[in-house]
Amino acid sequence: MIQAKHVMNLSTPVLSFDATVAEAIEFMRKNSAGFVAVRANQERFQGVLTEGGLARVYLRYQLQPDKEALILYRDLLEPMQLIHENEVFPEVVKKLLTAVGHRIFVINDAGMVVGYITAKDILPYFTAGGGKDKTKDQTESLKSDLYMYESFFDKSPFMMHSVNKEGVIQMANEMLHSVLEFPYGELIGKTIFDLYPKEAHKFAEEGLRTILSQGYHKVVKSSMLTKTGKSVDVELVSRVLTNQFQEPIGTMTVARPLEMAVVLKTLRMSE
Repeated sequence: MIQAKHVMNLSTPVLSFDATVAEAIEFMRKNSAGFVAVRANQERFQGVLTEGGLARVYLRYQLQPDKEALILYRDLLEPMQLIHENEVFPEVVKKLLTAVGHRIFVINDAGMVVGYITAKDILPYFTAGGGKDKTKDQTESLKSDLYMYESFFDKSPFMMHSVNKEGVIQMANEMLHSVLEFPYGELIGKTIFDLYPKEAHKFAEEGLRTILSQGYHKVVKSSMLTKTGKSVDVELVSRVLTNQFQEPIGTMTVARPLEMAVVLKTLRMSE
């Protein structure tokens, strides 16, 4: 059985959160991965700094040269998606395809990061030779699992999205993008404050805390904003998402417009 530890890269690029912007630029110049995990200590990471993120850090740093430490720019870090080293290959692929930046970090039983996996690392397993029966069987099973995942999430007639504990959108399906008139993928990285009108921001924050602490949120009526700022009345229900240690890492929300005409219009446009 192929597991995350068999696929991962062992040398994870890491920088301390108190490293300076200049040190980060020099590190990135020498590092071929194109990203670096920013660490507070052995067990706690602040996020992932990418080349593009570092360019934004530098531009902001020019306006405030006294603020040198990377931690002062934590809002420009991407969230880290973790996976246990013993997770099987189909789970590796699912998490990788939905992770921000399509990269995941592998942890051991102690919760320490021991490696990382990018999309490039899984591609060879999709072309396994016919003689490798076990790998071939796993690949066929993976294809079936991913087809079901795509049908359920991406192709669902419901509006579905997931946010992390900070309220940043990690996943958003085609229906949500279509109803809210965003190009597919543009909602990723936005926040719940971009998704809901200003008068609903307090309720959205309270709802996020409720889901993370209690595991779910009852069905509620609210509104979401289209890209042009138009309000769409919706009914939604949410539940918590947990990691392999059953710790809350975010939420999953399913919504539908209160007016069925909105759904029918979106479905016709997608045909």
